[in-house]
Amino acid sequence: MKGAVKTLVFLSIFIASGAHAAIYMCKDASGRTLTSDRPIPECADRAIREYGNNGAVKRDISAPLTAEQKREKQQQDDKKKAELVAADEQKKSDRALSARYRSEEDITAARKRDTSVISDQIAQQKKALSSADRDWKEAQAAVEAQKKKGVVPAGLQYKLDRADQNVRDLKVRISDSEIELAQVHAKYDLTLQRYREIITASAR
Repeated sequence: MKGAVKTLVFLSIFIASGAHAAIYMCKDASGRTLTSDRPIPECADRAIREYGNNGAVKRDISAPLTAEQKREKQQQDDKKKAELVAADEQKKSDRALSARYRSEEDITAARKRDTSVISDQIAQQKKALSSADRDWKEAQAAVEAQKKKGVVPAGLQYKLDRADQNVRDLKVRISDSEIELAQVHAKYDLTLQRYREIITASAR
């Protein structure tokens, strides 16, 4: 009976509102169904359905987003935007890679060229370390000999300290160079992997 009454009320609004009027319907916070021929203030924060003058649904107006929903939507939008930017950057990178390397042999040659410079540098640093280590041992032996005689001359102690610092510095430089060499190899490993992925995708 209640449903029939609502239907009659709804139809009467259409008749009274005129041929060109729209009808808005929503449920307020208490669950009551409200209808009007203009937007309903009580449903400003709720979903609204708009009917045309023929009684058919014209459109559904979603409820405004809450503050939390706005934050979530912003996060989703930012994520999608970042993904699009990343995809575009990947395409540019792939085009540049394909233009630079025509074969896996090109990548191998580039790797050898870049790593050989660092490898030569490491070899020179290790040679210098060997020499510095000998200097340190000589200075250390001289200091120990002077200690047995009494006071170590300041100049001799300075020589030992300088030799010790030289050894430390060279070890740090060798470590840095070895890290750099590993990074270059890792870069070319990724380059080769991506090149193969591009070739495989283009062959499909």
